[in-house]
Formats: sequence, structure tokens, C-alpha cells
Amino acid sequence: MPTDTLPPWLDHQAIDKALGRESAPDNAELRDILDKSLALESLSIQEAAALMRVSDPEHLVLLMNTADQVKQKVYGDRIVLSAPLHISNYCGSECLYCANRRGNTTVARKYMTPPEMREAGRKLIRQGHKRVILVSGQLPNAEVEYLEEAVSVLYTVFDGMGEIRRVNVNVGPLKPEEYAILQAADVGTVLIYQDTYHEASYRAAHVSGPKSDYLGRLHAPDTAFQAGVGDVGLGLLLGLGPWQYDLLAVMLHAAHLTRVYDAGSRTVSMHRLRPVPGGGFEVPYPLSDGEYLRCVAIARLAVPYTGIVLTTKEPAGLWRDGCNVGCSQLLTGSVANPYESWNEAPGEKIPFPIGEDCHVDEVVRFLLEEARHLPSFCTACPRLGRSGPEFLSMVQECGMKSQCGPNSIASFMEFLLNYATPYTRQMGEKLISEKLDGLPGPERGAAERLLQKVRSGRMDEFI
Repeated sequence: MPTDTLPPWLDHQAIDKALGRESAPDNAELRDILDKSLALESLSIQEAAALMRVSDPEHLVLLMNTADQVKQKVYGDRIVLSAPLHISNYCGSECLYCANRRGNTTVARKYMTPPEMREAGRKLIRQGHKRVILVSGQLPNAEVEYLEEAVSVLYTVFDGMGEIRRVNVNVGPLKPEEYAILQAADVGTVLIYQDTYHEASYRAAHVSGPKSDYLGRLHAPDTAFQAGVGDVGLGLLLGLGPWQYDLLAVMLHAAHLTRVYDAGSRTVSMHRLRPVPGGGFEVPYPLSDGEYLRCVAIARLAVPYTGIVLTTKEPAGLWRDGCNVGCSQLLTGSVANPYESWNEAPGEKIPFPIGEDCHVDEVVRFLLEEARHLPSFCTACPRLGRSGPEFLSMVQECGMKSQCGPNSIASFMEFLLNYATPYTRQMGEKLISEKLDGLPGPERGAAERLLQKVRSGRMDEFI
């Protein structure tokens, strides 16, 4: 596929036409669309655009509740927890909204060394994390070798009984042989965020450097799959372009990946544009909290099988509401501590990243007390080698729910026994007891057998 032309799946005219709709769906149309989602069928962009026009408060509540039902049907009530780990903020691009941008002189710059990566990994393990997402700027030199080294380091870090079991990578477009290097290093999902599919908005915000290549980034997920990568994740930086446009575009992108590679998008990350050190970039298309939640809900309804990822960096606890409208994964933001050594001269420059001080125990406590969701640290699928078409097939058959219930309970008990504060452990064991009562007989039996092993000191137990 040529990478210097617009890919055929991104039909700007079709998106604009769908967004030209002005009327809200009536009762019958809304019910038909929501029933289609409940049947776990992907929506068309015309149907998603109709949901964007819902204005009646009762209809909006129905939309949100249905998104939660779809998520429950596919994944159960679990919320998978991961931690981002920023290993470098050097970058060769000038993206006006980003603290990593090449011309930003207000932040301290650093490449983490292998010993620092190891210590950062230990700090995350001590909080109970098993899943890590590596984040860096689009590095000017030796990007793949550096990432490969970081992956290898993290997979060999142990602290007591804990370890990192899944390393995903947020990376820019690479050559096929470079993706193959990451795959050989046992990388999990390769995350390639377009941020905005709205071409004018993209070009206005990405003024120079590797990330200014709009077309190259659009084609990168295809290149990754063709190079043998098992799973690719897409992502939006909401507010950079019109959210309605970007949501329809990411739907088309996910549909293309499913159609061509039978794998789809393993995840879709839904982050909002936020202020950063050395910023001053005005958000071109700001979203209200209500619009953000509607965007998350429609994404779940439109692409029922994908993992919808939110971040605890969202202000005002908005990520909490997102857990009830279709979110299935949370980046906890509990990575502040590894950066103590970034600033060699304290006070001279702002260390980066900042604003990511939400401890995983705090997130777990919320999920237990308020949301009543099951926090999950499960890594059974990567342990079993499930990726791409095999993973998607299992999700489509709702096999995730039947296996993930017991596996998530076991992984959560492992967290409670080894990492949780006493109050969180008490609340967590109470919730596990309640969840067991709600499981069908075979699933409950499997969960109880796993729990017995974990309570006896076994780790990394799953079916």
C-alpha cells in the first residue's frame, strides 16, 4: 500500500456527509441502533453520527447505560489496570501541544539508563502493577534499539514475588524490520496514536519533525501488521480536532484493520488534550465533560470488541464516570516516583512528566467503593500467546467474559495479598465474595480453584 497517498478506508467525504445530519434519532431509530450494539454488531458511521445528535436527557441516559451493558457483555465488569512508564522525553518533532516537543526549553530532558529503568520497574511492581506501557518522545536516534533494551530490562525485573508480565509500547511509525525487532522482544500491543484524523488540524499542530508526516502515521498500523506485529492499538487526543470527526475516522480505521488483518484494533485510547509545561497551546476543539463521556460511550457502542482505554490524568474524576459508560482499561498514572532522578539541578527546570501521581491503591479503592467494578491485573492472554485474530475471535464469542471473570479475580487476589493497604484488602475480599456469588457454576468453580492456589502462595494463576 503506498504511504504517500490517503488510504482508501479514510473517506473524508463520507465522514462529512454523516456529520451533516442535524436531527436527533426518534425512539424507534434510537432503539434499533442500540439493539444492534447489544447484538455486538459494529455500527456504521451514519449510525454513530445519529447517536451524536441525541439530545433528550432520557435518551442520553439510555445511550450511556447501553454502552455499559455492551462492555459488560463483552468483558464483564472488570477494569484492567496498567501504568505508563516514560523512559525518555527527547524528541525530534515539534508538536505544539506536547511537553516533549523539540523546542520546549522548560523541561528537564533525560534518557533513562538501564539501571534507572530497572528501578522504575521495581517501584511500579511494589505498587502491584503487572502491565506497563512504555512512552517516549519520537526519538531522533536509535529508537528501536533503545525501546528493545527497555522491554528486555523490564521483563527481567523482579521484586519479591512481583514482576512485569506485559510490556506494551507507544511508538511512532517504524520500518517493517524495526517493528519485527519489537515483536522479537516480546512486545505486547504496539500503540500507534493518530491523535487526530482531521488533516488540517493535524498539520496545524505538528509543524515539523517525524510526527509531521500525517500520511505516514495513517499507514503505520498496516506496516506493523504486515511486519508480524500481533496487536495494534489506536488512539485519539480529543480536542486536537473535532471529536465527532475523529470518532468516525477511528471507527473506519478499526473496521479496516478488522477487514484486512482479521485483528482489528486491540485498544482505542481516548485521552483529552491537557495543559503541559512549556505549553500555551490553545485547545482548538475543547470538549465538555459531557461530550467526553458521550464520545467514550459511542466508541464502545460503535466498536464493541475493542478495549476502551482512559487515563486517571483526566481532571475532576472524569475517568471515574468513564468506567460506567464503556471504559474497560485504565492507565493509572502512578509513575511519578521513577522520575526523582530526572532533575539533576532541582528548581532549574520542571521535571517531566508531571501530574501523574495517582497511586494504584487509590484507583482500586475507587473501583471497590464507588463503581463496584473488579480491578484486574490479569495477563493470561499474553501468557497464552493470544493475539490478533485469535484474541478477536475469543472476544467476539464472548469467551473473554467467561475466562476473564475467574482470571481477573485471581489476579486481583494476588494484588490484595501482596500489595494492597489493609483497608483496600478488606474491601477487595468482600467484593470478590460478592462477585463469586454472581458467577455461573462452572466459572465460580474455576475461580475458587484459582483463589485457593493464590492464597497458598502461588502466583500468576489463570485458566
